[in-house]
Amino acid sequence: MEARVSSGALRGEVVDGVAVFRGIPFAAAPFGELRFRPPQPAPRWHGVRVATAHGPGCPQPVNPRDPMHRYFNPDTQGEDCLSLQVWTPDVGGSGLPVMVWIHGGGYLTGGGSALAHDGSTFARSGVVHVSVNYRLNVEGFLYFRGEPANLGLLDQVAALRWVQDNIAAFGGDPANVTVFGQSAGAVSVQTLLAMPAARGLFRRAIAQSGCPVAAVAPADALEVTQRLAAILGVPPTREGFAGLSPAQTLPALTPLVLDFNNPVCWGARSFMVSPFRPVIDGDTMPEAVLPSVAAGGSSEVDLLTGTNRDETTDFLRALGMLDHVDERWAAMAVTAFGVTDSALEVYRATSRPGAGFGELVQAAWTDWAFRIPTLRLLEAHRGRRFCYQFDWASPALPDGFGATHALEIPFVRDALGVFAAVAPEARRTLGEDPPRELATAMHRAWVSFATHGNPGWPEYDTSRRATMRFDTVSEPVDDLAGAERELWDGVR
Repeated sequence: MEARVSSGALRGEVVDGVAVFRGIPFAAAPFGELRFRPPQPAPRWHGVRVATAHGPGCPQPVNPRDPMHRYFNPDTQGEDCLSLQVWTPDVGGSGLPVMVWIHGGGYLTGGGSALAHDGSTFARSGVVHVSVNYRLNVEGFLYFRGEPANLGLLDQVAALRWVQDNIAAFGGDPANVTVFGQSAGAVSVQTLLAMPAARGLFRRAIAQSGCPVAAVAPADALEVTQRLAAILGVPPTREGFAGLSPAQTLPALTPLVLDFNNPVCWGARSFMVSPFRPVIDGDTMPEAVLPSVAAGGSSEVDLLTGTNRDETTDFLRALGMLDHVDERWAAMAVTAFGVTDSALEVYRATSRPGAGFGELVQAAWTDWAFRIPTLRLLEAHRGRRFCYQFDWASPALPDGFGATHALEIPFVRDALGVFAAVAPEARRTLGEDPPRELATAMHRAWVSFATHGNPGWPEYDTSRRATMRFDTVSEPVDDLAGAERELWDGVR
């Protein structure tokens, strides 16, 4: 199975009726003289390049004790990390909808080549699916004063330009491109709406569990650079970090994250979990997402976005507070969120009867970091807009864990079997018999939106606020959790 792109000829393979091309460079390897520089064009090659192996992911920390490591993280890491994968139902076809996936991982870890992001199910649904590897952590999101910012986001822009130039060779329609992502990938999608360099590169956007107010000012980003530089004992400059290899910088990321997650030191910023964020630098990102969108900067883009009901329970588990929230930490959290203990009682009275204090705090955290900013993005957007909420709570997870962060991914992909096969902990996450009808419904909605711009429920507006609630029974609900939404009027 062959295709020709701007850099040369490719030979892929057919797997279960789907043509797949792996490890395709969309930009040059961003190391050596190109380290900490915007992406440059991929070099051409002679002959036919065999494209049956994934390209390496960006250098990143590895936690082999994480049971989900093989699912979310790339098998290999390396310098030639700006590559992508293409799954297509018909190399010789034309006019097929295109979906470009941007993976999550807090801009710290992950890779588009990971098993979680396999595009086979979308290809079998008639979509050309592209997944992207981009620069992470120090390489892609560390800020240096006076240097280009948001390199990982610029990598994504370069990948979208590659799609415009080359996707027709795989049967795709460059005029019908949907960019979609989850977590940091969703933040990326939302940020791309505000980046001039991304204008015109996609027709639709899907953001799963993102935060459109995650971007920071240069001064805040520089604090992270200075803290990491202090840990490593180097100047907080491009030259200081260029003198260290990734093998030398990666061990410092764990203490950086642990430090950042302490609200005593970092205040409200610590509740955003990752220290690496987009930077409103005035150039690559001239202004924050919400004012850019409100000004009509993305009005030509159809938007589908939403969150999970209990995004932050897994974060509480990582902090060791799933069963018992530390009262001092909880007090700092409530203060950071801008609500009061009495506001938490609204959650108990309306949607979480009998909930303990820990569940109420995580509900407020979910709203503060994810749901309320997402609703404000929908309110600001001047184009077509659709909202969803994922509510399914796995019976295999502890009581109160709910619909936690990233739980929707295997459902969106309609790939429950893949999840169970590659993740030893799958049964402890999804249970013995996860609802296949939920996976079918979500996958069909995503494909329909990418194909026609309509996922199958009413558009979102501020009079009705129609939200598709995905659960064992999925249905649109007007102003879902409206009482909790009103708590945040005037907050942040």
